[in-house]
Amino acid sequence: MKHALRLLILCCILAAGTRAGPLYAAEVSASPEDVEWLLLRASEEEQALNKSGLIYEEPDLERYLNRIVRNLQPSDLHGELSFRVKVIKDPHLNAFAFPDGAIYVNTGMLARIENEAQLATILAHEMAHALRRHALKILRALKDRAAARVAIQEGFTQSAGPYSRSLEQEADRVGLELMINAGYNPQEGVELFGHLENESMKEKIHEPFVSETRPSLRDRMRNFEAFLHARGYAGMSGIKHREIFLLKTKGALLENARLDLKLGRFTAARREAEKYLRIAPCDAKAVYLLGEVSRLRGRDGGIHRARAFYEKAISMDPSYAEPYRALGLIQYKAGEMVLARKSFQRCLLLSPHRPDVAYIQGYLRKCDETGARKGTGS
Repeated sequence: MKHALRLLILCCILAAGTRAGPLYAAEVSASPEDVEWLLLRASEEEQALNKSGLIYEEPDLERYLNRIVRNLQPSDLHGELSFRVKVIKDPHLNAFAFPDGAIYVNTGMLARIENEAQLATILAHEMAHALRRHALKILRALKDRAAARVAIQEGFTQSAGPYSRSLEQEADRVGLELMINAGYNPQEGVELFGHLENESMKEKIHEPFVSETRPSLRDRMRNFEAFLHARGYAGMSGIKHREIFLLKTKGALLENARLDLKLGRFTAARREAEKYLRIAPCDAKAVYLLGEVSRLRGRDGGIHRARAFYEKAISMDPSYAEPYRALGLIQYKAGEMVLARKSFQRCLLLSPHRPDVAYIQGYLRKCDETGARKGTGS
């Protein structure tokens, strides 16, 4: 996602101008002119992202996420960083933060996490990047400040790209401290990376969260285990909060299943829809989505399974228009013109101003024309 890359580049440089509490601060300095310029650029990028239509807006979810970062925030910050979280409609595993405390988490990350403690691991990691001002080290590595400014303005370079392995490891370590101080079960940090590794292997797709510049998920799991043993935290219990996490994030989970479906990531979409149905078993939208996965995947018996899912979705919520449209298409292709016509008509009755009205009306005309030809024997 090009916009996310531009944001990452800004994040990698802007931290030069932020402050943090004494327990987590890094020794940094920056000229006032550069700080002012970079803050302005970051503000523009953040505003552009928030107005881009990419933000998944669900107030209850945002309140939940912001409550978590407040719990994670070290007590000695004294208001110097204001952490807040928004969710991006993107099915890839990723999360990133501005050095002023703005954190963005993809729906793809939320969809693959299993509980609040694992979510806290991700959020605390991003908070640690801002608290430790890692970006200044990357900025200094560029050496040429003019070139750095061009890189930001162009937004299409990896020169200030993802954090180095050592900085990622430090963010994991500091983030784990924040997580433990907030009362979360630190073992869930270990479980998180093992779980994400399994997910990535199952789906066999490249993820931004798994890049060559970062430690592998397996290495991060081992680093977490080593850190826990070194600090005497191994075996420590703490908050997990699985049920509340699933309840608060289920809307984003279903949204991500739709996004995965659009990308042709059928296995991920199916698993997410099934996970959603374990939380909300009577939701027709998730059942319809399973029908779409079966239909679009095109495997043997897919149409038969899709039809069953559409019919089940209709029985669960007769006022939901989408399965009528999908069922009508299957019926039309099967030559069931009378049934197809009824399904298309019902879809338009329930959703008369939908964007594909002309498309469905075209099928209605074809149903009538086919029926008329059969009636005349032609």
